[in-house]
Amino acid sequence: MAKLTKTNPFDPSVLMVPHTYNRCLREEAPVYHCQKTGIYFVSTYDLVMEVAKNEKVYSSKFSTMMKGDQARDEELLAIQSQGFPRIDTMLTQDPPEQRRYRSLCQKPFSVSSVKKLRPYLKFLANDLIDVFIDEGKCNWMDDFCVPFAVNMIAKILGVPLKDMDLFKVWSDANVYQFAAGQTRAELLRSAQLVVDSQHYFAKKIEDRQKQATDDVLSDIVNSGIDGEEPMNVAECISVIAQLLVAGNETTTAVFAEGMYLLIKNPDQLAMVQEDVTLIPNMVEEMLRFCTPSAQMWRIVKTDTELGGTAIPAGATVMVKWISANRDEAFYPDGDRFDVKRENSKKHLAFGQGVHHCLGAPLARQELEVGWQVVLERMTQFKTSTELKFHPSMLLHAPVGIEIEFDKI
Repeated sequence: MAKLTKTNPFDPSVLMVPHTYNRCLREEAPVYHCQKTGIYFVSTYDLVMEVAKNEKVYSSKFSTMMKGDQARDEELLAIQSQGFPRIDTMLTQDPPEQRRYRSLCQKPFSVSSVKKLRPYLKFLANDLIDVFIDEGKCNWMDDFCVPFAVNMIAKILGVPLKDMDLFKVWSDANVYQFAAGQTRAELLRSAQLVVDSQHYFAKKIEDRQKQATDDVLSDIVNSGIDGEEPMNVAECISVIAQLLVAGNETTTAVFAEGMYLLIKNPDQLAMVQEDVTLIPNMVEEMLRFCTPSAQMWRIVKTDTELGGTAIPAGATVMVKWISANRDEAFYPDGDRFDVKRENSKKHLAFGQGVHHCLGAPLARQELEVGWQVVLERMTQFKTSTELKFHPSMLLHAPVGIEIEFDKI
């Protein structure tokens, strides 16, 4: 326990490379009450699953945790007041209210709906690769990972692709508020960018309220199920912000770190290129191994006990998905990347329970089609770049990677 007590779990160096700390948690204190933060960290697969499936005890109404000291920052509040109020919709809401928002957004992200996007995904992947394929090298993050993910979320929301660069900036701004070590100037700039994105989407929402169009944004704005009222503008903006981050961060991160995994594990790359039917399982293994949504807060509603540890009502719990996904008790040799791992699909990269990621079918389609195109056209990947990560409290997102490759 000595190592745990001396470590600040939100130190940027821990957030960027959390695996050693997480292993220590699993081995020494699967439910660890951190005296530095007051938070209970839950790190093993079975216990994380127990929390995720029990929303009656472990609440997702943690939006106050997201504000922290920012709630007393007058300059920051002045900027935020120019936008729309933050509404607890899906991520920071409990049933039955959470169920209403989810039901209003469910249809466009169903398996059957996203399957129709496969031809466009294939076209998009080929179109991006065409730009750099003859060079034999590229900035993998900037030239493929980011534009593939952001282009796709822009298309399904039905907004102009010319605004794609703004989408990435706005997504980063929404994420940045959870980064450790940000400067005050950066925090204020991120707040202004969030407000800018809110006004942009407010105009798009009002347009679709006047005249419906054939896109997901229109579906969200005008949906009404079982007598439910459509969402108002502030509610729609809250949902769109979550879709913007989720639609960008998960696929971008898995394409980036996934490429690094293939470079460091050429035997795994060879197996997949020899047998492309392994791609779906490779995607699941990448999701397990990378876990872009690394951890998430929960608030305990009533006195409870978890893994032999008493937790009082009102306590804050941090559910560590990224740790659960490497738990050796559930995934033997969990730090090894194995495209043939038999239970890869049981990963928790998309969460679990009532908050299981709404966009999981879309993310899987993007990753499967994207990797299929990449591995049909490129091989013998190399890099001299060490993969680094942003120090986010919630996400585990790569910074970038330069690669070289052979054209097939």
